[in-house]
Amino acid sequence: MSERQLLGYLPVDSGQISIVDPAHIELVEKGDLLTDLLTVDTKIDDGNFPVFFEKDDAEGGYGKSRIIIELGGL
Repeated sequence: MSERQLLGYLPVDSGQISIVDPAHIELVEKGDLLTDLLTVDTKIDDGNFPVFFEKDDAEGGYGKSRIIIELGGL
């Protein structure tokens, strides 16, 4: 059975969400090319999107854990 926890909300003003390892944020701020940055269009422009952590206990440990950003809001 999955367990879902609300982590918080992600405010978006650009219509895009980027996911990056925090160790690489300094490269982004300097404008360096970052190949391990994932950017996704929200398709619905700006908003305040809920972010969830979902853990599947069926396999023990973290199993098939995931971070979910619901682009449709709550």
